[in-house]
Amino acid sequence: MKLRYRPNLALLLVVPLLSACGKGYSVDRLRPKTFLVNPQLARFGLSPEQVQCVGGELASKLSAWQMRLLAMKAQGATPGNMYSAELTVRDLLWVASHVNDPAVPQELNRATAACNVPTVETTSIQAAAEPPPAVAPQTPAPSSEENGPTAYQPTENLLKALEAYEKGDFAAAAELGQSAAAQGDSGAHQFLGGLYSVGHGVPADPAAAVKWYSLAAEKGWSEAMNNLGRAYETGQGVPKDPIQALKWYLLASSRETEDPELVRRNIASVTIDMSTADIERASKLAREWEQSH
Repeated sequence: MKLRYRPNLALLLVVPLLSACGKGYSVDRLRPKTFLVNPQLARFGLSPEQVQCVGGELASKLSAWQMRLLAMKAQGATPGNMYSAELTVRDLLWVASHVNDPAVPQELNRATAACNVPTVETTSIQAAAEPPPAVAPQTPAPSSEENGPTAYQPTENLLKALEAYEKGDFAAAAELGQSAAAQGDSGAHQFLGGLYSVGHGVPADPAAAVKWYSLAAEKGWSEAMNNLGRAYETGQGVPKDPIQALKWYLLASSRETEDPELVRRNIASVTIDMSTADIERASKLAREWEQSH
């Protein structure tokens, strides 16, 4: 069988799913980030056309976790705690000014202007926001068409491991995956995390799965980030830590991933019982990780 690069790399995503379907672990195709905020934008008096325009403008400049922060703040807005009997764009701008990220109100103001959305007293609302730093923090764009680091190339051993896995020879797949990992192949780290999570070719070992997912996540593999977040949320192989779980989910959501809807559901799941302070702490950790990588 002639091994092809892109189709077989999909196994790096499939392995973790075999025992975890429907449980918060990874796959599907990329969807736009606009679904994070568009339902909330519609509550503030924007027409369907304005919602699509503003949502698209925000998606072009903000990461998924930044848009999620805006959506969470906007979700709690009601006419009772806003300016008027009906929610307006002015209320939305005020909400954005209280997101703990100066890029969010800046980009929302830019987006409403670009989409010709009329606002009232925009200047006074902008002044309510935190003053922006000299250089606003930027979240890197997705690093590749796959779900890993830029210019990633698998080692020969990993390609052989994937071929063995396709044939059902899990023992050989695990041995070759270990060899690839020893060569520093970060894709092999994600692959081994999947093997240990389901017990294919190796004993099922949640702690070992966390070890390999952590190494892959540090290299930017979004599926490993999501699966690591799930481990922290459920306490499988690592003590439960919702802040760390949300941190890794947010990082996964800001990259291309095989199942963005699943990552969104994981974010919603872990934040249900989290305080605003804990959510902002997780967001800060995610931003710090981005800046250090």
